[in-house]
Parts: sequence; structure tokens; C-alpha cells
Amino acid sequence: MVAAVVLVAAIGASTAAPVAASVANVDPDHPLYSLKRVGERIRGLSDTEQMKLRWQEYQRMVEKGKGLQYRSVLKEFVDKLNSVAPYDVKTKQEIIAWMQEQMPGVGEIRLRLAEQIAGENAEWRNEVRQIRTSWEGSGDQEDLSAGMLHLRERVRERVREEYLKVENLLETACLRMRVQENLSLAWQEARQRGESTLRTRFEHLREFFENKYPEVEAMLEGAPENVPATVAAKRLMTLASRENALALDAYEEDLLGRAVGIMTSAVMHLRNAERILERAQEWEPQHAEKWQQWRERWEEIRGEFQEVWENVQQNLEEFRRTIREKWGG
Repeated sequence: MVAAVVLVAAIGASTAAPVAASVANVDPDHPLYSLKRVGERIRGLSDTEQMKLRWQEYQRMVEKGKGLQYRSVLKEFVDKLNSVAPYDVKTKQEIIAWMQEQMPGVGEIRLRLAEQIAGENAEWRNEVRQIRTSWEGSGDQEDLSAGMLHLRERVRERVREEYLKVENLLETACLRMRVQENLSLAWQEARQRGESTLRTRFEHLREFFENKYPEVEAMLEGAPENVPATVAAKRLMTLASRENALALDAYEEDLLGRAVGIMTSAVMHLRNAERILERAQEWEPQHAEKWQQWRERWEEIRGEFQEVWENVQQNLEEFRRTIREKWGG
């Protein structure tokens, strides 16, 4: 507020109130928030500065228990995140560093919102607690994402639509940050070794995708039907397939940064689908027997195909037919 007073003394009366509100950084639930936004425009804040402010604001809203009510603030943050870190621009390293610093905060917000939504439901609260314990023990952001995606599927029919939209935005933000982190590494290598490094990274990602996709597809073939883990994994596989196609198109158009970024996202969807299936027995105790039977059968099938996973693409349709027959048997 001291800074605001100094600014008010230096500018005209017509802009004093908006700038003062902007400098004071009032929250979205404050009566002067609309003036704050006007003040941001007057001060000429960049998209990056606005992005950071929106995230700070949303964190405070969640702390106040108003995370669903102020979803628009989160959406603007995600929109700004996309605009300041596009696929085909060598993003400034300070922005990447800021994103990396926020990753734990995004995870914490996702867990806190889930806890708030769970309320007195002991089953949901226990699952959120398990996800938190696992994440805090490993620090693995992918493990957290897989857990939250599974939880979202479990509660989809029993929670307010606003929560699902908020969780989707948070997952998008988390995914975008991870993509930019990986893309930044690719740009660094490219500067040191030349453009071919980007092509090499893309080829490695594509090879991983082409080998992993049929494997997860095979896992899904025998998974219990109409249970949250299976539904969530199928959704992720659909996203992965769609983004794989987009990445290949970008590569053909020689948009290497975009291709690497989108393929990274596709691979992450695949990995999340795989993790959900692997953890389903733990996360769905009511279906534990089904998942145990599935696991035992899958171990048998995977053992039989262990030596041919890397060559699946050569005989993909035959592989799929054989997998269906083995699960059916």
C-alpha cells in the first residue's frame, strides 16, 4: 500500500484508484478487484506478469475455500501459461524456472481441492490421503497426476461439474509445465549441437510411443469393464492417440519444437494410463479381486511377449489379434 500511495501521488486522479488497487494486489473476492484489473492495463503489465498474478490469486482463493467459485481466475492463468510458453518459441529460461518452482504448488492445490470436495466422505478422503502420501514420499509428479486422474473418474458422477472443470484445468497446467520443461532441455541441446538434436529427441519419443501404446492397449484389453481405472485409462489412450497424430503432422511440417512438445504430452498420457492400471488394485479396493485376477493374467501374457515388444510395430494387427485371443482364453 505504501507503493500505491507513492504512485497515486505521481499520477492523475482518473487513474489513481485502479493503479492503487493493482499495486495493493487485492484478491478476486475483494470489492476493488475490477479496479485492480484496470490498473494492470494502465501499468502495462506483461502477459508473464499477469500469469504469475493470476496463479498467486488462485492459490489464495483455494486457501479460502473458494477454488471452485473463482475458476475463471484459474482459466485465465492457464490461458496466459499457453500464451507465454508456445511450442514454437524458445521460451525464456526464467519462465521455465518459474514453472518448475510452481509444480509442487500445483500438486498441493489439486490435493487441497480434492480434500475440500471429499468433505465428510471417508472413502474419498482416504484415497486423497493415499495419493498425498505416495506423492510426498516419491516427489513424482506423474504419480500424482495418475492418482488425481483416477480419483476424478471415480467421483465424476457424484460431484459438482465445477470441480471436474477445475481439476481438468489444473491437469492441463501441470501437463503444460512438464512439456515446457522437457522442451526447454531440447532447445538447450539444440543450441549446443544443432537442429538435428530436436529431430533425434522427437524420434526417441516417437519410438517410445509406438512401443508403449500397443503394450498399454494390451493391458486394457483384459481390464475389468466399467470401473474407474479402466475408463480413465481409455480416456487417456484416446488423448494420447490424438496427440500422436498432431505431433506427426507438426513434424511433417518441420515444426520441430511443436512436434517435440505434443509428442511429449502424448507420451505422458500413455504413462499415466499405464500407472493407473498398475495401481488400480490399490486405488479400487472394492474391485480388488477383479484387479488381482487381471494382474496375474497380465503377468503371464507379458512374460510370453517380453522379447517381442520392441518389434510389435512390424506385426501390429497380428499382435492385437493374438492379445485378444489370449485374454479371451
